Amino acid sequence: MCSVVWFLLAFKLWAAKLGVPSSCLKSHDDQNKKNYVFINQAMSWSSAQQYCRENYKDLAMIENQEENTEAKNAKPSSDLVWIGLYREPWTWSDGSKSSFRNWLPTTGLNNIDENQHCITENPQHQWADEFCNIPWVFVCHQGEHLKKY
Repeated sequence: MCSVVWFLLAFKLWAAKLGVPSSCLKSHDDQNKKNYVFINQAMSWSSAQQYCRENYKDLAMIENQEENTEAKNAKPSSDLVWIGLYREPWTWSDGSKSSFRNWLPTTGLNNIDENQHCITENPQHQWADEFCNIPWVFVCHQGEHLKKY
């Protein structure tokens, strides 16, 4: 047990020396908690997905109201952003099925010409379907690995 404590202490000191913010170091209790990161670079949904997978874990996957609050805190309130949800059936970017949704009332799912298959979050943090090739800024999430800023 002592060796584990010493290892964790040494790791935290090493990470601090590298400049990794302590907020990025996860405790054992937070192992499954997602950290959301706003990316202020407009891309298509698929390019945003690729960027998130290369630099973080994936596009934002929001599975409950608590995560929706955390995701909205990661982004400026004035931006429309891509999240990781897409259609047929509603699935997250990692392939898992979606059960939590926060649709924009009345117009959130208009699916113009049956070609709006990707989801954005608006400034009020409600979701709507959009054409996937439109460049929007986006939100990624991090998993268990560390990210140096």
